[in-house]
Amino acid sequence: MTQGLRSIVPTIALIAVLAMAPVAPEAGNMLFLVAGALGFSLMWPEAIVQVRRPIVWMPLAGLVLVATAYGISAGANGLVGLLYFAPLLAIWPLVTLLQSSGRPQLALLSGVLALCGASGAAIMAMFEVQSTGTTRAGGLVANPIHFADVALLVGSTALIGALVVKARWRFMFGLAPVMALIAVLLSGTRGAVVAVVAMLAIAVVTAVLHRLFSLRLMLALGVCLIVVVAGFLVLGGAQISGVQRVLADIAATLSSGAPTDGSTALRLQMYLGGFRAFLEAPIVGHGPLAFTAVADGLADTSFGGAPHLHNDLADMAASAGLFGVGAYILFLLAPVVEIIRSPEKPGKRANVVLIATLVAGFFTMGLTNAMFGILTVTVTFAAICAITGLLAAPE
Repeated sequence: MTQGLRSIVPTIALIAVLAMAPVAPEAGNMLFLVAGALGFSLMWPEAIVQVRRPIVWMPLAGLVLVATAYGISAGANGLVGLLYFAPLLAIWPLVTLLQSSGRPQLALLSGVLALCGASGAAIMAMFEVQSTGTTRAGGLVANPIHFADVALLVGSTALIGALVVKARWRFMFGLAPVMALIAVLLSGTRGAVVAVVAMLAIAVVTAVLHRLFSLRLMLALGVCLIVVVAGFLVLGGAQISGVQRVLADIAATLSSGAPTDGSTALRLQMYLGGFRAFLEAPIVGHGPLAFTAVADGLADTSFGGAPHLHNDLADMAASAGLFGVGAYILFLLAPVVEIIRSPEKPGKRANVVLIATLVAGFFTMGLTNAMFGILTVTVTFAAICAITGLLAAPE
């Protein structure tokens, strides 16, 4: 009975994030958190050994830093801010349970689930645009920004299936990033569009450095990509809201040095206020309950009662100071360090490329919007960390 649960619980967590989060985030979030809570009661005694792995101890160390900063800056009430990072606690039990499960089968299942999730996000976005005429798809599911962020991360995660399957049909998993891109473009989310470019760049660089492909092949693929993008624009792709907004930003930056729209101006004030708030309390910050108000008061122009500063680094620095910045670095680098330090085995280099690409996407999207602290996206990152533990486990 217990052994069966040890296999079922991580499977439920994967279903919750990879298949459900892109189209039903509230249900997926709750199911993931329940799976994580159940995992704590099932992970012993193996959990003691697993805590030595970077994918476990680095997020835990980051949470300790955040708790210390919040406790010092805001007292006991400040510890409520740890709830924003609660999904990261599920990494430890899920990594432990995945270690003792059928790893090849779960890796393949992850790819299939992510393909389904990304496809669902694309279908949902197309339905919403067609039925409502909106230029920002994702409102039926969640905030369009968070919808795009999750769709992109899940769609990219599906490539794990192509790394596991050896048959020709493995290329089917390449459809997932395409589906995710459709959802991103229809959402009108500029940060996710920029993240696509950053992820492609990181994937190419890391693949070349690991000699997965020859430079000649990468150049050929680059030319093909340019042709596809050119054809996309010629056929009217620039009229899609996400592309349109990015192109407008590029034009404004070339003409005046920075985007000139109201949304960007507001965010620049948030970043300025956050930086000044950090300088006022550089060690432990202002706590999770007051940092936005402090940043608002220090900005040149008030940006109102925002729940966050639309930038992960600004949020962490203003709310928890250097402790928060250290925690942010630990959170982000945990999957990268884990996969790099994993035992040598076939497919390791490809795994490194995949995880580095996912982390680059998460970081890039966090430059223009909060990622940590947004439940759906934080849950998705926790799932990526658990999958990293699965890929890094010895054969």
